[in-house]
Amino acid sequence: MHEQPVHIFINKIKFSLNEAEQTGASLKQVAGIPLSDVLFLQRPGDDEVIANGATISVKNGDHFHSQPPADYGLGPDMELLKAGLAPDRVTVIQEAGGWQFLVIKDYQLPGGFEPSSVKLLLKLPPGFPDAAPDMFWVYPAVRTPTGSLPRATSDENLLGEIWQRFSWHLAAGSWKPGSSNLRDFLRCVASRFLRMD
Repeated sequence: MHEQPVHIFINKIKFSLNEAEQTGASLKQVAGIPLSDVLFLQRPGDDEVIANGATISVKNGDHFHSQPPADYGLGPDMELLKAGLAPDRVTVIQEAGGWQFLVIKDYQLPGGFEPSSVKLLLKLPPGFPDAAPDMFWVYPAVRTPTGSLPRATSDENLLGEIWQRFSWHLAAGSWKPGSSNLRDFLRCVASRFLRMD
């Protein structure tokens, strides 16, 4: 039985697809979008970034839009400097699927935490800064001023070390593609520590 075409919109132009299973790259190819551009699936609240290698099942009426990669992205040094980080404190590790691991050494914690400084790891998703980061990790593990482990933390093996993961998520709608950046996320990390729990 022949399937009916799936009708979607990319940048407000209607396209008919013979297959519902698509990748970010195949959708860009259909619409003539450069692979380097960022593709979004419109969703209530925050739009979803569709990476080139991601496979999705498109549905009739889905709306996608694209935009060139932001020029305020994690450039070699400029984005770090704008976030108040000296480049010699930061190691950027390219991971599979377009992810970047950002390791910041000598990250200072509010008074009372033990230890007082750690390595801070951020996972920057493909499409960052249009796509929001989520959670953060520290090494070594920290304890609050009361001596307890911070709430919503767990151990995770990353980069050959056991990091303490903070399950700390941005409020819906707080990340603004086109204006939010690394400095904004670091403020969110700092606000988590200022809870002192």
